[in-house]
Amino acid sequence: MNLIRHILIFLISVLSIYGCTEEIDLKLKGTAPHLVVEGVITTDTMFQYVRLTLSGDFFADKVMPPVSGAKVTLSDGTDSIELDETTAQSGYYITPFDYYGVPGRNYTLTIENVDIDNDGETETYKAESYMHPVTSVDSVKIVYEGSWDFWKVLLYAFEPPGDVPNYYMFTLIVNDTLYTDQLTEVTIFDDRFINGEYVNGGWVHSFYNDDEDYALNVGDTVTLKMSRITEDFYNYIVALQEESRASIPLFSGPPANLPGNISNGALGYFTAISNSYGSTVFTGDTE
Repeated sequence: MNLIRHILIFLISVLSIYGCTEEIDLKLKGTAPHLVVEGVITTDTMFQYVRLTLSGDFFADKVMPPVSGAKVTLSDGTDSIELDETTAQSGYYITPFDYYGVPGRNYTLTIENVDIDNDGETETYKAESYMHPVTSVDSVKIVYEGSWDFWKVLLYAFEPPGDVPNYYMFTLIVNDTLYTDQLTEVTIFDDRFINGEYVNGGWVHSFYNDDEDYALNVGDTVTLKMSRITEDFYNYIVALQEESRASIPLFSGPPANLPGNISNGALGYFTAISNSYGSTVFTGDTE
């Protein structure tokens, strides 16, 4: 009888635990929209762009609406141009195709003629970014790492000395396709350990043989783009990559807005970047 009584008590306890569950529908408040800016000026001769959108709630499962009809101007301290909004895609404002950034100049972005808070009065947003010069890439090599079955992309270049840190971003282009097409995929580092030294085969990127999105083939041209970036943009990428990783522990704090450089409460970033390139042909040689 004692055994039966103990079994009954156990079953009642289990049923009571499962019977106490209740579906909770949290009513989360929305937030007022903010202007979100994505703007990049580089030393490459190409269409430079600024993208404007509205922010949305964290759990909103939709594409954020573009901000159209803005007046977007760019100044380098000497000349000023107004960017044209593309007819193909609203919210994208571009320079002429032959426009390029010049290292040593400070670029100012101004955004006007927008009423983000819908109060009937337009706001003005600004951001600045200095374009630092970048060293040249001497060469690039791809070597096989057999222990982990992947390919290392190695950099050979002189890192110039200086009293303040230099910050770098590395992206990969395979043939004509950008391999690292998200900021979460780029490699970044500063020169605190290599200041004024020659980088003799520095490991800056990797290709993995089990990559489902792209398989590196013999004969592919691999181009490494080395970009000199500002400290602010470096910190922005660090925060973005940290936010994109899995939260440990599981119930850690909620994600926060990234540390942008746009005035007047806007989100996002505007940055000036100088680029240098080095290429190699992938041979598949594992020796």
